[in-house]
Amino acid sequence: MAYMGFISADWAWRGQRTVSTDEGSSANPSSPGGYDSRGNRFMKLIQETLGRPDRSGPEVRDRDSDIDRAHHCGAAEPSPLLLTAPGTAREGAMKVLVLVCLGVASAMVISRTGISWGRFGRMTSSFGSAAWSTTLIYGSFMYAVLIWRLWMWRRYRPMAAVADEMLPSVTVVMPVFNEGALVTDAIRSISASRYPAGRLELVVVDDGSTDDSWVHILRGARAVNGRIKVTTLRHVTNKGKRHALHLGFSRGRSEVFVTVDSDSLLHPDAIRNGVSALVRDRRVGCVAGCVEVLNPRASLITRFLKCSFSLSFKFVRAYQNEFRGVFCTPGALSFYRAAFVREVADEWAEQRFLGQACTTGEDRAMTNLFLREGWLTAYQGNSKVYSKMPETFSGMCRMFLRWARSNIRETVVLFGFLFRRFRGAFLNTFRLNMLLATLSLVLAPILAAGSVMLLVTRDDYALNQFLAVMVYSLSVAVIYYINERDTDWVWLIVYELVWVSCLWWIIPYAFASLRNTGWLTRRAGPASARPILATQAAAN
Repeated sequence: MAYMGFISADWAWRGQRTVSTDEGSSANPSSPGGYDSRGNRFMKLIQETLGRPDRSGPEVRDRDSDIDRAHHCGAAEPSPLLLTAPGTAREGAMKVLVLVCLGVASAMVISRTGISWGRFGRMTSSFGSAAWSTTLIYGSFMYAVLIWRLWMWRRYRPMAAVADEMLPSVTVVMPVFNEGALVTDAIRSISASRYPAGRLELVVVDDGSTDDSWVHILRGARAVNGRIKVTTLRHVTNKGKRHALHLGFSRGRSEVFVTVDSDSLLHPDAIRNGVSALVRDRRVGCVAGCVEVLNPRASLITRFLKCSFSLSFKFVRAYQNEFRGVFCTPGALSFYRAAFVREVADEWAEQRFLGQACTTGEDRAMTNLFLREGWLTAYQGNSKVYSKMPETFSGMCRMFLRWARSNIRETVVLFGFLFRRFRGAFLNTFRLNMLLATLSLVLAPILAAGSVMLLVTRDDYALNQFLAVMVYSLSVAVIYYINERDTDWVWLIVYELVWVSCLWWIIPYAFASLRNTGWLTRRAGPASARPILATQAAAN
């Protein structure tokens, strides 16, 4: 049960993760071709990428599918994002093998230990007894919390889209750094949005890329010429994502700002559905979209991340929405009331913590500013974006470490106003959830230290913890299956075992290295005091 602390900590900051994930220069996928007025060809790309039809919106039909298929087959270099479908025989056999191995391992552990929790609790050492009692109580408490969250999750329903005449003007801001050709597809996906063209504009900011991203930005702007207005801006040197967004916000003149990452492709209905929440509930200041993995079949790591992101959004943010308390609207897709962003943009861009400029966690920091001033926050599960994820274990670790550091920092910031009457609706429920999330965050290093000691001193400790993790993993696997209706819940069980055995160190290390503000998953350019060069190329 000690590992329950690690898993609970994982749950606590799943809902707070920033979603900007590329490990540096991106892959160079082939262009998906043109887009018709309904975005059908874009949806064909998404469906091929995910290996399954999209279930979130209306069925997409394209009478020219045979022509498009021939076009893709004839491409000189197929996109590396169009990966093997999840239902292949090889992957199915691998999942069966994994389940058999886990089942045999569980049976062997049960036969050896007899699940003698009471005997295990009666340790000869006072330290072992105290550690086991603490983790047993904590684990039981977290299961009770899980039941409460399950009840809220089952109540969740996204707000329906509003009619065209009710939709406000929108500026989409997309920061870019060393993204390569993928940025062209990202721009095209935005232009394929089912949103009134006269009320949608895009501002793309190249944050000092050292590769050919600027060329692809201009190519994408020309490709969507006539559909939406595109403004392209460029920093002379890399200044960080936060400052790139700040420049984009300063150029936007719309009622709503939407942030989209340059390694992400939007669902055609994403903007309409996300903005609709701001229209329907005037108390809501910002809205989180639903982030899914663009390359889920690239490696075992991306399979893990597909499961993790499903829980992060379709469970964690879904239950947080029920008390309008989403405390991180993700960088990959968020919707903000522009008037308030303009009020706090300078404060947000110049944020400092422990004497260091804050370069990461810009999405959580912006959400905190909305929360501090009394705005409610929401989640729209029908507003989807597909983001490219790191494919290696080291890339995943660096991404998680960056998230953990910004999570700790912004939790400290949030506690600066948590016990003031900063909002009217759902105040106590929001406070309770934040206290529970913080409890998991703070206890993680303590439980980690205790578990290491017990692993060294008790031969049967690891076996009992294996069973505890298996029980918890099966619980969350059920949640995953209800949301996704696919067999990747098998990888979720493996992921939880990997988390408690190989990733437990991330939160303790994040506490110890809070002053490190590096992005970690991108190659940063040299620092410079030179002024911004804003080069504008408008496609009208």
